[in-house]
Amino acid sequence: MAGFFDDPDFPEEENDSPPAHIIWRILGKTVKYAFWAVIILINGLIFWRLFSSGTSASMKKLDTDEQLRQIYASYLSASAEDVTPFAVYQSENTRRNITDEREDKETGFPGNYGYFSLEKEIIMPYARRVQVVFRYNKSTLAALERDWGLGITPDPELDWYDVSLRIVKNDGETVRIPSLCVQSEIKNRYCYRKLVFKEIPDLDDVDEMYVDIYFVDAADYSSKPYGTLCIYDSEYKLREYKLTKADLKALKGSSD
Repeated sequence: MAGFFDDPDFPEEENDSPPAHIIWRILGKTVKYAFWAVIILINGLIFWRLFSSGTSASMKKLDTDEQLRQIYASYLSASAEDVTPFAVYQSENTRRNITDEREDKETGFPGNYGYFSLEKEIIMPYARRVQVVFRYNKSTLAALERDWGLGITPDPELDWYDVSLRIVKNDGETVRIPSLCVQSEIKNRYCYRKLVFKEIPDLDDVDEMYVDIYFVDAADYSSKPYGTLCIYDSEYKLREYKLTKADLKALKGSSD
């Protein structure tokens, strides 16, 4: 009966053990297959993380209501040749879109590096409206528990942060606008909130705009924010935000 390790290219040995070169051949193939299996597994995990942790299409979509649809209709009928694009943003390389403050010596907080980020920022000058996608890792809630001594593990389904828009005008006046959460989502390790700010001042009168984050039970606007992100600076150029087909459909109130 032919043995498992029989190979027509090599004569049979007198003993029952397979030749050493065959053993090395098997070991070599085993190592090679194991190596490629690990490579495939690692790449699979990387792609899974990329696609499962990214912002969903619904969160990126422009939020619309009847008021915004009417404003857009008015915008389309405007006769000005040099009309500002309906939606704009500032290039990401002008300002970081993730908190990077280090240790706060006044409050004793260990710093909020990477606690919060903005995945999408849309400024609508004509509509005097701003929309952002606010994101934080679930691990940030552990930092919240530690920083504020809550004694409980915060539920990611609940809103633990007060997020507002702080506007610094050219004359030095500060205007604060509360956010309206129009959509929330938890995806893998991240919590997302789609936030809308209405009735912002004319951009010609604005010097800077910041998204300020406070712990919801300690939202003292006279104190330093728990985290802050700059989304507009008059020194930097604005770029047109290209409305998607879904955005245009929603703005026009189309049912097609």
